[in-house]
Formats: sequence, C-alpha cells, structure tokens
Amino acid sequence: MTEEEEESATAALRAAEHAWDVRAAELAFADDDGPARPASLLRGGPAEPGERTRRWPLYPGKLPAHDSAQGRQALADLIDGRVDALLFVEFTPDRINVIKAVTDAYGIPRQNDAGTTKWASAVPSLDRRPEFLRFQLAGGIGTLPVPGRRDFDTAVTRWLREFVPPPYARSIVLVNRRSGWALLDRAVALLRAAYPPRAELGPAPAVPDGAPGTDTTDTRDAVREALRTAPLRADHTLLLARVDQGTGAVRTHAHVLFPAGSRLRPGETATAEITVFGGPADRMPVVLPVLAAAGRDGSGTVVLSARQTALTAFAPARLAFVLRGPGEVTLAGPETGAPGTGAPSRPAAGRPDGGATDSAAGCPPADVSALVGRLPRGIIRPPALEVVLTVEMSGAEPAETAERLAFAQEFIAALARRPGSGRSLRVGVVGHYDHVVHENSYTPRSVLLLTVPPGPATAARSALAGWRPARREQDTASSLEDALRKVRLTMAGTDNAPHPRAERAVLIVGRRPPGLPEQHDVVPSCPLGADWRTELNSLRARGVRVMARLDRAQPHVDGPASPVQRYTAAAWDTLSAGRPFLRGKDSAASVADALAPAWRWDGPPCRLALATPLL
Repeated sequence: MTEEEEESATAALRAAEHAWDVRAAELAFADDDGPARPASLLRGGPAEPGERTRRWPLYPGKLPAHDSAQGRQALADLIDGRVDALLFVEFTPDRINVIKAVTDAYGIPRQNDAGTTKWASAVPSLDRRPEFLRFQLAGGIGTLPVPGRRDFDTAVTRWLREFVPPPYARSIVLVNRRSGWALLDRAVALLRAAYPPRAELGPAPAVPDGAPGTDTTDTRDAVREALRTAPLRADHTLLLARVDQGTGAVRTHAHVLFPAGSRLRPGETATAEITVFGGPADRMPVVLPVLAAAGRDGSGTVVLSARQTALTAFAPARLAFVLRGPGEVTLAGPETGAPGTGAPSRPAAGRPDGGATDSAAGCPPADVSALVGRLPRGIIRPPALEVVLTVEMSGAEPAETAERLAFAQEFIAALARRPGSGRSLRVGVVGHYDHVVHENSYTPRSVLLLTVPPGPATAARSALAGWRPARREQDTASSLEDALRKVRLTMAGTDNAPHPRAERAVLIVGRRPPGLPEQHDVVPSCPLGADWRTELNSLRARGVRVMARLDRAQPHVDGPASPVQRYTAAAWDTLSAGRPFLRGKDSAASVADALAPAWRWDGPPCRLALATPLL
C-alpha cells in the first residue's frame, strides 16, 4: 500500500469506528440527547448533527409478531392446564427480566418475578455504570475495555442454566421487542439455541413516536397485557336476586356476562350490558358481585369484583360491565364505591399479578357469602288499599278551603303513583259543610255532605275539581261527625267487594273538631245527634286506620284552659291517634307514604339487584 492508500484506509476505519459508536449511542440514549451524552467515549469525537440515524437504521432486523398463533396457543395451554407455568424472558438494556405466569383454580392468570437479574450480576465483565452499560449492550466500543464475546456468551449461558429450571425448558415465551442492540441480540440467539421458545412476543402495534419496533412498557406490563388475551376458563357471571312472581320467594340468579372461552385481542376490551331492577326501597344501595366458577359445572366461585350502586325503587337500571381480561371485570357507569372499607382479606383475583383491582377493592369474598346468607325469604306485596278522605268545605276565606282541596288532589295523585297501585287502589271522598245551610251559598241547594264512593282515583280527583267552598261563621266545631257517619256507612257497603282483604284508611282534612251529640259548654251540638266517638270506635273496630291532617298545630294544654281548648285538643288527639299531620310540615306525598301499605321483605332487606321487576 502506498502511504496515501494507508492513510485513506486508516481514515475509513476510524470513520467506521465512529459511526459504529454513534449508532450504539443513538440506541442507548434515544430518549435523551443521543450521542451527546457519551461524547467523551465515542471514538472520533462527538457526532455531527447530520450523522444521527440517517445513515444507519436504528432497528434493523425482523421482530416477532406481537400476537402470534404460537403466543395464543401458549396462553391457551396455560389456561387449560396443559402446562403448569410460562416463563416470560426479556433481555432489556437494564436487566434480564424473568416473569413466571401461572393460573389459579379458577383459571385466572397471575404473574410474579422469577429471577430478574441485573446485567452487572449476570455478566461481570460489563461496565457497572448504567449509562456506559447501555452503551455497551447496544454494541458501543468507545474508549471502554471491550467485553469479550466469548466471556459474554459463557456468562449468559451460565445464567440461563441457573434461572431456567428443567421442567420449564419447554415453557419459555421470549419477549423480544428490540432489535439492533448487539449484545441483546446475541443473548436472544443464545436463548433460542439453548431453550427453543414456545412462543415469542414482539412489540405492541401502537409504537411511541412512530418509531418501528420500539416498546417502552415494562416487562411486567407487557406480560400482563399478553395474559389479558388468554381465554376465559369459566363463565364470568353477575350475581343477582330473582323474586318468584307467584310465591314471592327470593332466590339467587347468576347472569352470564362473559361466557367461558371468550378472549380478547391485544388492547381490546369487551362490554356486556344488562338491565337490573331496584327493590321496594328507593335509592337502596345494592352490591353487584361478579363471580368466576372454578369448575365448568359451576362448582366453586371466586369474587372478581363487587361494586356498589344505588337503585331507584322498582325502576330498571342499565349497567355495563367491561372485561379487560380473565378475572378483570369492572363496572362502567353509576359506581358509588365498594360496600365496605379497608383492603381485601386476600389478594383479589382481578389482576394477573395478584394485586387487587379497583373493582374488587374493599369487598372480601366473605362479604359476598354473607350477602347470600342474609337474603330475605321472600317479598310481601302490599294488600289493596281503600282510602276515604273527609274534607272540611267551610272556611273563613275561599283560599283556606282551596288549599285543603289541593292537598286532597295531590294526596290522591301520590297514592296513584305508588308502584303496584293500579286496580288495587280505591279512593272515596266526603266533603262536609256547616249545619247552618244558608251559609252554604255556593251550592245550588241546601247540601250538608258531598260524597264520592270508593272507586278509581281518577273519579275522586274529577269530583274534587268541581267542589266549591262555603264561608263559616263560627270557629268552634264542624260537621265532621256527620262525615264520619257517612264514611262508616260507605265502608260498610264495601266490606266484601272487590278486595275483601284490602287495608282501609280514613284521612280527615280540616281545621275544626267535630261537634258533640249534645251541647257542651260553648261547643255546639250536632243537630242530627251524631256522635263522632261512636263512629270512630266503629271504624277502628273494623280495622280501619283513622288519621288527621290539620290546618294548624294544636296548642299544648297544660294548666288552666278554656273548655273549648281542652275539647279541641283532646278530640284531635283521639282522631289522629296522637300523631296528626300538619299543613306546611307534611307534604301530600309523605302522608300518602305513611298511610299506604308498604312492600316488605320477609327477612332482612335484599342487598342484591333484582334480575326481574317486582311489578
């Protein structure tokens, strides 16, 4: 060679050394400043801006598919028990990761570390400084001592024999998400030669920054995403309660959300929607346990999640459950939290690494067992209801009586809105004016009582709309005693039809107490001689509930008081059974709830959502 040729060859060799180191630095520090960080190591000095990645591809070579047929088969073999475990091995720029994946008795995959080792421990000849170690693994030489290739091969082979037990020699899944790292590629080749992998897992399709073949997720996350594509060994079911429409008996009901054999594609989720129903209590918190069966015959279960939500009484609620992989089911929508506080009593089955998912936090399996053990024996449907209102139609001003009529209208409407009322509700109304008939100037003839016999709620409301008030001249007593007599006679005619077992109630709406059969001090007597006490006792003796809604609260009588005050307080206390409803305090809806018979559980309240409506 001539001197000129020797100088040219030397320059070409130095340029190739520099390019090799620049390429390795670009691989090792792709997320940082590239070759600028190890500039002091690079043969030939720092890289020029135009030298980076343009002349040398960062990721040459063909990487395995992320979701290959071999990978799907390996997961199926794990779930079905054809292999006891899978060892996921990945050579990363920081360490050698080994993740062991197994399944429990319910087919839920779990993962744990099985011998992750730092490169400095596996190959002592590599530099222990992290940035220089990455540079070496990428193939960089620079000014560092060169690790011997034979020493590297010997150390990696020794590590493989130590951390891959013989029973798992055919159960290895190679996670290979990088290419172009000289020593990492060499370690992959050594693994393939010593233990042919059962499958290989490449980079995920979604690649950061559009760079082909990269994957920045941790090995554990990559394994977790792979395990999420495993098929379900058992049905994932939602535990509900079902009420027998004939007997009212309560039984558990398992609704299959995701059947056995279902599997997801990488990055995919599946959603199952179901309509559940609320019980008789409004905004009742219910638990929604999602279970997996241990055997294909449904024997043995494990709780995957148990979220809590509140359901409106009798109303349907559309719920969506999202499957993210075997054992990972979450509720999407009106979640209100777990039904308890604190951590699970054991790791929940919701995550492949054995950790508790959000969907299972705070609900140990024992809690769900207790829910089933405390199911009520049945539902007790309310009987039919017959209500008769008495409305005092005489007032100081028309607005006074108008308020009572409006209350009666709202009360009847609230009763009719109650679930299950339908044909089982009968409403009657008796309006009563004062005995001095000439005061009743709003009626075409002398009328003491206006009567609507028990029937449909719409008929009572229509009749009330046509009633007109009259002016009163005294504030001592009304004709309520005559209205109570009319109520007794009206109810006596409905003792046997159409609902002989109906609950019956009378609601008195007024301001003044009834009169007595005879004059008592200044309390006027009833011209017709009716005795309200006799009528009241007769109604209550036949099981009729009698309550009162008053225009105003009665003052407490303690000490000297007038006979009228004492009589008024005692009469209303007796008529209202000691608990009167008051204007401005008790709404029409609350009074309707208090008088109407309620749906009841035969036992403790049901804490599970209902699979079928009660109505």
